[in-house]
Amino acid sequence: MKIRRIVLWALVPIASLLSIAALWATFHYGPFGKPSQSAIRCAEVRELILDEEVAGKAQWNVYRQQVEEFKTLPANSPNRGMAVSEISLSVIDVLGHDLTIYQALEENIGCVKMDRREDVSGLVTETASTINYLNGSEPINGIFFNPGLGSWNFDFYSQYASAIEFLKVTADASSI
Repeated sequence: MKIRRIVLWALVPIASLLSIAALWATFHYGPFGKPSQSAIRCAEVRELILDEEVAGKAQWNVYRQQVEEFKTLPANSPNRGMAVSEISLSVIDVLGHDLTIYQALEENIGCVKMDRREDVSGLVTETASTINYLNGSEPINGIFFNPGLGSWNFDFYSQYASAIEFLKVTADASSI
C-alpha cells in the first residue's frame, strides 16, 4: 500500500510536466501557435506571385499600348520593323515575370491546386520557349512576329491572367 502511494505521488509531477510540455508544444507548433512550414512557404509563394504580377502587369500594359500603336501604322510604314522589335522586347519582359511565377509554382507544387498541378510544368516550358523564340535563340511552331516583314500577331497575349488562381486557399495561409 505504501509503495503504491509513493508511485502515485511520483507520477503526479511526471504527468504535470508532460501536460505542460504538451500545452507548450500545441501553442508553438499546433493550430493555435505558429503556422506550419508549408503554410509559411505557400504564403511566401503568394507574395512572390503578387509582387511579380504587379511588375508584369505594368509591363503588359506597356506592351498592349505598343500593340495598339502598331495597329495604327500603315502597312508600308518603314517604322513597322522597329515597332515589332520594341513590342517583342516588352513582351519578353512580361514573360520573364510569368516565368519566375511558374518556376516558383513548380518548385512549390504542394501550394498548387490539385487540378492545376499538371499545367505548371507545361507553362514553364512554353513560356521559356516563347522567350527564347522572341530572343531569336530558338525556333517555334507558328509565327508571332517578324521584324523583317513588320508583322505581329495582335492576339498574342491579349489577356493578362493572374496566377493566384493556381494556389490553394488554406486556413493556415489566410492567417499569415
